[in-house]
Amino acid sequence: MKRIYLESLIGLFACFMASIFAYEVTVYQWTTDYEFVLYDYEALAHQQLISNIATNQGVEAAEEAIAQFADMTRHIVTTFPLGQGAPSEVVEFFKAQSDMPVLFDDDRDLWFHFPGSDAIYRYAPDEEAFVRQKIQLEDDLLWLFFSLSFVIYASGHLFVIHRRVKKLERATLGFASGDFSIRAETRSGSAIGTLNRSFNLMADKIQHLIDSNRALTNAVAHELRTPVFRIQWQAELLKDTPLDQDQRATIDSIVEDTEEMEGMVDELLYFAKLDNQKLDLEKSRFELSTYVDKLIPRWQKETKLTLAMTSHLNTDYQLDADKHQLKRALDNVVRNAFKFAESQIDIHLVEKEKYLCIEIHDDGPGVDEEHIAHLFEPFYVGNKARNKGKSGHGLGLSIVEKICQQHGGYASVKRSTKLNGALFTLCLPKCNSEPDKPIQ
Repeated sequence: MKRIYLESLIGLFACFMASIFAYEVTVYQWTTDYEFVLYDYEALAHQQLISNIATNQGVEAAEEAIAQFADMTRHIVTTFPLGQGAPSEVVEFFKAQSDMPVLFDDDRDLWFHFPGSDAIYRYAPDEEAFVRQKIQLEDDLLWLFFSLSFVIYASGHLFVIHRRVKKLERATLGFASGDFSIRAETRSGSAIGTLNRSFNLMADKIQHLIDSNRALTNAVAHELRTPVFRIQWQAELLKDTPLDQDQRATIDSIVEDTEEMEGMVDELLYFAKLDNQKLDLEKSRFELSTYVDKLIPRWQKETKLTLAMTSHLNTDYQLDADKHQLKRALDNVVRNAFKFAESQIDIHLVEKEKYLCIEIHDDGPGVDEEHIAHLFEPFYVGNKARNKGKSGHGLGLSIVEKICQQHGGYASVKRSTKLNGALFTLCLPKCNSEPDKPIQ
């Protein structure tokens, strides 16, 4: 953002200087400079006056007048007898232009001669004169104040735009973080043209689409429960009737499928609940390593894989969380690891700045980089190698992320450097930035 404003300021200043340069070229090079024409008239008048003095009073009187004029106008007069020492282009000019007794060179120094004298005279500004130094200072100050005024105006204008852009940026970031009620200010003192109004229009449409999607998901999930229950109930009734072996196997498959659908509906409803509102978490303070250590035996009963937990935490650190919600999140991640691990799952408890984190490593195939950014999205299935039987419905990890966010934390996934499989990390805020003192 700073770079944009700096580039804008430099660009405006460059445009300003370019306009001044264009003015100089247009006025002083491409068209007649009538100020210089006036100087030519004044030089001719001065030369004629000196010529009249020389004719009537002699060359010495004319040279005295030249010296007096130079002294009064803060010039330095230089005499070149017979043109000796004068630039060759000046000498050639007066030889070729006998009817033009005056010449301004590139430095705007005045050269002239008059009848009765073989010398060529030059007026050059006396740069050491006090008056001329003050004039130069005033010219420099004029440019300085002109440039500073432009910079101050441009900076102030950019500052106002910067404030408005920052307000819009905050609204954008808040909207992106999930607060769909945020809108940009549309007051004249805060709006950037019609951009704020356009942002609000976009936000309204996005919120409407999201609300419609949530309502549809919630409605479909609720409507599915009744037919699924009916199918289960009828299948159970059929199991009590005389059936051959193939029919009984078919009924068992139907019951298994309906139980899977029931689980998906439950997950869908729970995800909709997490996504739609802020949960009333039943938080309590507890020591994380002790809590996770009690869950290990229960998980171990469900698998033949080797489970191990290592705590790198100071035992004084406590977590302020909803144990039931945290257990659900951990169950989802650990059971997900059951599906893909080859032989081992390691759980590490670590501290990361203001968070206490639970790292779950497995020695499975891991997650490809292309899937990592989308793995916590609802209904997203990662690696093709992870078939439907292993991947489930794609809601488990979304629920994990929502639970972490409800606690003010986050969830992430990457490749494990310990077991070369997947590494899922669940981070929740600590109770304090400093370790809590144990209760006496």
